[in-house]
Amino acid sequence: MTSAKPPPNGSGARGAFPTTHWSIVLSARSLDAPAARAALESLCRQYWYPIYAFVRRQGRGHHEAEDLTQALFARLLDADAFASARPERGRFRTFLLGATINFLTDEWRRAHAQKRGGGREPAPLPIAGAEQRFAAEPVDPGLTPEAAFDRAWALEMIERALAGLRLEYEAGGRGALYAAVARHVWSDGAAKSQATAAQELGMNEHAFTVAVSRLRQRLRERLRAEVMATVVRESEAADELRHLMAAVRAKVR
Repeated sequence: MTSAKPPPNGSGARGAFPTTHWSIVLSARSLDAPAARAALESLCRQYWYPIYAFVRRQGRGHHEAEDLTQALFARLLDADAFASARPERGRFRTFLLGATINFLTDEWRRAHAQKRGGGREPAPLPIAGAEQRFAAEPVDPGLTPEAAFDRAWALEMIERALAGLRLEYEAGGRGALYAAVARHVWSDGAAKSQATAAQELGMNEHAFTVAVSRLRQRLRERLRAEVMATVVRESEAADELRHLMAAVRAKVR
């Protein structure tokens, strides 16, 4: 790895195993301090919200959850926790959840007398709007902090896969097709009929149906690539994907 900026994950390239988060962590150990921090900060920016959601589901308010999320990543970066992480011990999702739990139960949380963060430089997280985002989530008193973490983690992956897919279509001059077809991928009943959407695009219904099928396939490929970037072995990807999709589909009361 020759740059502080890690290669993009979830590129969706067919047959390619993407750069994993673990490989970024391992490569960062051989970089100089600023470059290593920049590489690891990129991972923190991707996964801050599942941490925030976990803390909020423990009954903490927005400002405390915001402070704790910032402090956690500052501690991970400054305490060289990533350097001691071992990919063979599990998935990247599990590593971050465990780090969060340990952080919240650590004696450091109870003993610090300084401003939260212990004087550490806050991790540069795009945390603005977190309170509004959390407030928009379905209310479920029975959702555990761990389940909320997994659900937020899965939704982050889906959003990145969709964003990458939209850019892919727009780059090929098919932005309008993506905008029309994407509404039908989730079959939530909010989209226009396929016949109406096809007519508006000047397509016949069969061609539109084929376009929906292709978009779903590309979304599956991109989502699988996102998941593969968080596991150690390719064989773990299918099980991880099933776990995360179950987290999204879990009934919300």
